[in-house]
Amino acid sequence: MPPSTRTWLNERIEPTIAIGVGVSWFVLYSIGAALEPAPNRSEPLIGVLLGITLVSLVVAALVGLGMRRRWGIGLSLVAALTLTVMSIMCPVSGHHTFGTWWYGQMLCTLGLVAISLATLSRPGVSAAHEEPRRDATRAER
Repeated sequence: MPPSTRTWLNERIEPTIAIGVGVSWFVLYSIGAALEPAPNRSEPLIGVLLGITLVSLVVAALVGLGMRRRWGIGLSLVAALTLTVMSIMCPVSGHHTFGTWWYGQMLCTLGLVAISLATLSRPGVSAAHEEPRRDATRAER
């Protein structure tokens, strides 16, 4: 019988996966943002709201990754999808002019989606590979 969604999302993940997803966000988001040209006009309200949502999701994802929990990768996926919507809406809303920069930004954004999807489906850390925990009752003896 498969584990419940809650149990599955609370599974621990490998430290290399947690670090890799976090570093991917830093690198790919930075590259995508650097590719953007100067804006044509002010950002629409939906863009501001999506931006606040994105920052909140990325911070929560980084907390989950720091705790080495699968839900951190789940939030990374939601954040990557939010970033994809923002990248599509930027030239559509007229905030930025559509150009070749957009293809590079979309590659970075879709790269974050792919990394999140690929790591989300990886198996969790088995109990045998987890760090040993000190039992408070044993420590007192």
